[in-house]
Amino acid sequence: MKPLPFLASALTGILLTATLSGPALAATPETHTNTPGASAAGGTPSERTVDAQTDEVTTLPVDSSDVTIIGATWEGDDPELEIRTRDGNGWSAWESLPTDDGGGPDAVSAEAAQIPAASHQSQSVALPVLDSDTVEVRAADKQADTDDLQITQVSTAVTKADAQVANSAGGVSTHSATGPAVDAQISAKDLRAKIVTRKQWGADEKLVRCATDKTSSAKGVFIHHTAGSNSYSKAQAPAIIRGYLAFHTQNRGWCDLGYNFLVDKYGTMYEGRAGSLDKAVTGAHASGFNSWTIGISVLGTYSSAAPSSAAQTSVKRLVAWKAGQYGFNPTGKMTLTSGGGGTSKYALGKKVSLNAVAGHRDTSYTECPGLAFYNKLGSIRTGAKALVPELTPPPTKAPTKTPAPKPKTYPTKGAIGSYYQKNAGKTGKPVGSEKKLKNPNGAYQSFAKGTVYWSKSTGAHFLTKGQIRVAYKRVKYEKGVLGFPSNDKQTFKYRKSARYQRFHSGMITWSPQTGSDVIYGGFLTKWKKMGYERSTLGLPTADRTVKNGVKRQNFERGYMTYTKKTGIKVHIRR
Repeated sequence: MKPLPFLASALTGILLTATLSGPALAATPETHTNTPGASAAGGTPSERTVDAQTDEVTTLPVDSSDVTIIGATWEGDDPELEIRTRDGNGWSAWESLPTDDGGGPDAVSAEAAQIPAASHQSQSVALPVLDSDTVEVRAADKQADTDDLQITQVSTAVTKADAQVANSAGGVSTHSATGPAVDAQISAKDLRAKIVTRKQWGADEKLVRCATDKTSSAKGVFIHHTAGSNSYSKAQAPAIIRGYLAFHTQNRGWCDLGYNFLVDKYGTMYEGRAGSLDKAVTGAHASGFNSWTIGISVLGTYSSAAPSSAAQTSVKRLVAWKAGQYGFNPTGKMTLTSGGGGTSKYALGKKVSLNAVAGHRDTSYTECPGLAFYNKLGSIRTGAKALVPELTPPPTKAPTKTPAPKPKTYPTKGAIGSYYQKNAGKTGKPVGSEKKLKNPNGAYQSFAKGTVYWSKSTGAHFLTKGQIRVAYKRVKYEKGVLGFPSNDKQTFKYRKSARYQRFHSGMITWSPQTGSDVIYGGFLTKWKKMGYERSTLGLPTADRTVKNGVKRQNFERGYMTYTKKTGIKVHIRR
């Protein structure tokens, strides 16, 4: 069988979403397109997100001349995604694509606090697809209870500027990089090597969402691979990095690119997260262990074969440079305090002793940086230690030990507390205190996966962060026409792909075909009499509208109208 262009079998993190059955492009109810600002190198990342279903194959056309980053988000069960790609030689084999491998900001950091709620859904690791014209995705578990499945592709053109960077980037140099032949790089005085700057690889600084955290020093390094294809060209490498910048900021909601530095298989070194050249900038590369560490990632997948000698040499040089700058021993140990997180091997607040040059798999449930690369970390450590005297003088200032911030905890009480105790897996941990509500009277408390509402008449019920919540916000939450939730989200009995949630004065429905819609009053009463989802009208496709005194609500196969003179009328589309 022909292998995937991004070598998916080597991955621990993934990407996107779709479904098992259906030979062609699955009809997607909604496509969302966004084009971020043009990058400095001229490559403008363009983004497209489609809604997908677990019982169909989703087909995505891509431009084979672009670098396309693909990722996915969903609610509920892991659909166990699989992917294949097509090029001029035909289709690759289907490959399994596991879920997110533990990248992201530390849970207690300021960066994590600013991430939009929608980015907290279950997600895949983003992967680059190269030299292919079509991608297909399906779910191995097509019966999974999965909601809001969405696939995002971020496409970046490979530009003339990328080729110029590739031609002038020579990896490690034994002398300072100077002269007209290295216009695309800067010279790091102590590193004595060429580093491609953000400006030169085309970082669109408008995508940076927020100022990243910094520490006074660094205790060590985490080594990663990005996963994806090892067959990229020199000119494709900058475009891959631009795609990651767009995906990390726009889809994951991170402040900036997750890695502090990147290295390609040709040995070219790239500045990653802004400020990393001369500061201990906190990245988003190893959730729970970003603070006081530096993230270096080699482009590609290294489970069965280690990176090239050129790439390994550049990694050693970067490690030695930073070891000299911050005073840590590349063959020594570092002690870190876990910031927790769902993929971390260590609980929040746990002190952990690690090698100062560690692999991502040492702290997260992931294969990263790949077994073959992980087995080379011993030589990376010793090689880096040997380079420290050559590259940097002894540190002028000893690292300052600062205790990790104490995580904030929030108590639960009363009916909301009782609900949480019984449904902690559904809600996640509390992320805020209980708040009182007036007109109507009640209370709510925010949790990691949504909000629990309570009122005397409805009791305590959970509202997830998905599309039903979006519709609830649209009608002004509990102060609008619906009031408080009166049950948790349910699956329609006769339409397993659709969901609904009842409220004090109405209902919100959702399906992949119709989106989320609010129905209440006489229209809801009439729809109930007609059989809800089994009715001749089908599901609502829009909220109620009022025009010229006529109230109207559209459905899949018709609509209802109401006036004082005529009452409610049902119109079936013939």
